[in-house]
Amino acid sequence: MKGRVLVVAGSDSGGGAGIQADIKTITTLG
Repeated sequence: MKGRVLVVAGSDSGGGAGIQADIKTITTLG
């Protein structure tokens, strides 16, 4: 069963925070 994730984030040009980091974390957790 697939879960759902709600992400409220901004963008960070450095890639260490924001939506890019959230996507990486969600992908890692499955």
